[in-house]
Amino acid sequence: MAYGPFSNNKVQLGREGTAGTAVAATTIHRGPFAMLEDGRDRKIVEEQIGSFMQAERTYDGKLLGKWSMPSAPLTFEQVLHILEAGVKTATPTGTNPYTYAYPYPYTGTSVNTIKTYTIEAGSATITGDVREMEYSFVEEFEFSGKYGEAWMMQSNWLGRQLSTSVFTAALSVPTVEEVLFNKTQLYLDASGGTIGTTLKAGVLVEANVKVKTGLIVVPVANGQLYFQAHKWTQPEITYSLTVELEDTVGLVAAERAIFEAGGTRLVRLKALGSGSKSFQIDMAAKYDAIGNYENNDGNTTVTLEGHAVASSADSLSFTTTVVNTLATVP
Repeated sequence: MAYGPFSNNKVQLGREGTAGTAVAATTIHRGPFAMLEDGRDRKIVEEQIGSFMQAERTYDGKLLGKWSMPSAPLTFEQVLHILEAGVKTATPTGTNPYTYAYPYPYTGTSVNTIKTYTIEAGSATITGDVREMEYSFVEEFEFSGKYGEAWMMQSNWLGRQLSTSVFTAALSVPTVEEVLFNKTQLYLDASGGTIGTTLKAGVLVEANVKVKTGLIVVPVANGQLYFQAHKWTQPEITYSLTVELEDTVGLVAAERAIFEAGGTRLVRLKALGSGSKSFQIDMAAKYDAIGNYENNDGNTTVTLEGHAVASSADSLSFTTTVVNTLATVP
């Protein structure tokens, strides 16, 4: 009798050419394991038929699959999958290094085109329960980091349905590099200026960015229990910056005044890696709150909270840019 240790579980990803048409996986997800979840809507029929116990009568109103990707170190290579399935399909520019840009539109009614995925999950040992989910896209994701650690990434995916499958064989574990928080630089500039001009050195302690992508399923009947398509609704992007209280940069007092005046800020978080690699978040933003003084291991810190906005004056809403050595998304 064979048993499956947790270490033998894995998730594999494949980029679909046509949304909803399952494909073989092309890469292995590097991070903690979480199984695909069956999100079908099973209904129990209420009825009275002269029996003390309820009869076994149910039906499935719809099919749905889910994958909650656990928090894992953010890497220059695998963060692309979250962005491709949650923001847009990017065409890289440059030649080793390659630049992948993922902007949300800041004006008009046009929307991005995403890349849907087929996801395989299960045990490499107990292969009879391998599950597959096609037409997978990212519903929400989060990037977070703090001093002394790597940036972390977490995401929630939706897909059409779960089905029995087998793992795509002979995939190599990809080489990745973690994005380290201590190599992050914070820039804050005024709207109408140039983003990335004013470095706020020596103050950033923690940062968090949460994105509800705005991607939802289209709930229409079309001869199948699973959803027919996806569509865009308005994204919601919130962030927090925890900074050290000090007087050289004078960040807290200055940003508090901007919060009280209702001003728009241009925020850049840029982390550097080996060679020419980088991970960068740019946004036009408004503050929602300037927090209280907090005791952080004897240090005084303040957390600035806000949300991204569309700024035509700055041709910006929210953009993530990744520079790595990948000519294509694996």
